[in-house]
Amino acid sequence: MKLPQHTKNFGIKIRQLPWRYICPVLTIILFFSFCAILTYDSGHYLSYVSIFEGNSPSSSWDIVRGPIFPLIIHSFNFLFGKTNTGLLVGLFLYYLIFAFSTYKLCAEITQHLKHQKLVQNIIIIILIFNPLIFGYFHVLLTEFVAITLTVLNLLIAYKWIFIKSTNKKSLIFYAAYVVVSIIFCYHLKQPYIIISFVPPFTAAIISIIRDHKKFNIIYRLSVILASVIFLLFSIFAWDKILNLMGVDKNTGRDSSSVLGQQLLLAYQIPYDNDNDGKNDRISTAEAIGLILQEFSKNPLHVTKIYLQNYCGLTSMCEITTPNGYDFYSTHNLVGLSTYENTFIGYATYRAEDNISPMKEEMTARAKAYSSAPNKSFFAKIMDNLKIPTNILFKFTSIISLPALIALLFLKRKDKKKRYNKLFYFNLLLLITACAHLFISAGIGLIIDRYAIEAFVPSLLGTTGTVIYAIFLFSKNHPSTTIQLKQLTKTAKRKKHTHGK
Repeated sequence: MKLPQHTKNFGIKIRQLPWRYICPVLTIILFFSFCAILTYDSGHYLSYVSIFEGNSPSSSWDIVRGPIFPLIIHSFNFLFGKTNTGLLVGLFLYYLIFAFSTYKLCAEITQHLKHQKLVQNIIIIILIFNPLIFGYFHVLLTEFVAITLTVLNLLIAYKWIFIKSTNKKSLIFYAAYVVVSIIFCYHLKQPYIIISFVPPFTAAIISIIRDHKKFNIIYRLSVILASVIFLLFSIFAWDKILNLMGVDKNTGRDSSSVLGQQLLLAYQIPYDNDNDGKNDRISTAEAIGLILQEFSKNPLHVTKIYLQNYCGLTSMCEITTPNGYDFYSTHNLVGLSTYENTFIGYATYRAEDNISPMKEEMTARAKAYSSAPNKSFFAKIMDNLKIPTNILFKFTSIISLPALIALLFLKRKDKKKRYNKLFYFNLLLLITACAHLFISAGIGLIIDRYAIEAFVPSLLGTTGTVIYAIFLFSKNHPSTTIQLKQLTKTAKRKKHTHGK
């Protein structure tokens, strides 16, 4: 059925509009139509900002918290003003980096498609204006930094795979980025070491598989080793700084003790030597020992708990808490709802107040960022998209492993290695997504908010795997079409030169 001429003309006019300028303007309007939300944990982070401002003693620092996120908030205050608008400007800068990195990642999986621009724009819209991701870029928590760094690290890691050994400047740049990124992510929040270490480590292995030359092997492994060494040095240096600040480190809030307690809670293992009804302080190494001991006695029980934790992390199972800070995953399915994604990720669309209830001294610090919450039609649209967004979040959280397995099986069909780059790209994305989800579930990070970093790589990796399969089973291979186009262009260029 042919479309009427006036419909075709309207479509042409729409395509001819200056979308290159319209889209950024609309994005800015949409982003700043919402206020920044401060949660209870945001108020906790502001206490560290108060130390940088000289309003609180340095000895009040909580040793389990790294310095990066408070420094980020402090830099927002210094550069853009200590207001809600100032926070939004800082958040928007991270959002721009996220949007640009996502755009570049989408370009990699769609570059050989017939309708490349259309598919790429659809994926970008789904990700950039996704109510859940968009919402986390309006909450003063570490998630907006982690989401940004995840896509940026993946983009850098992918580019790093194909750097030639003769390009010395690029080799130095990528090596420096890997080292700095790992240190930055760890001191932002310790679990973020996953999203900073897995992409370059995977990229290094892929590069070595592609290029067995001695220099490439030594270079890649040296960068990974250097990143570990510098990370350990940074942890040692931060510990010395805490000593100079006069921080009491015998509170049971050190990283090892906190992770140890977290592991015991995650695997429901009691550890109460003094019989006071509470788990005693325990190191990470001791907690792992108890878990392994329990696994040797009852492997099925421990495996069941792990799967239950994974079920809670991916928002498939119900999360419960007896006291508001110890969380457990149950075996009860929750349908289309989510846990912290609902009252944190979507908070900006329905909040009566942009500052959550918190302690009096926290509220006093947060008042500077007070703002009237958004009640526009934008908020209603975003809020009404919660159900499809939740479905997409749950789907991407559980599909990453099946997609990775499917990708590895599909590789056997690509005997001519026509789509190696797309394969490596999908492999990098899916391994990162799987590693983040599996390790997070394993160490007791069982709340769905901690799975948000895997959302983009899982969705893109799964989409890329589908495209990879289409290419492999298609009779008209895109690679052949591209080669013919290149030959045609070369022939025309030669003919034009000969004519002159």
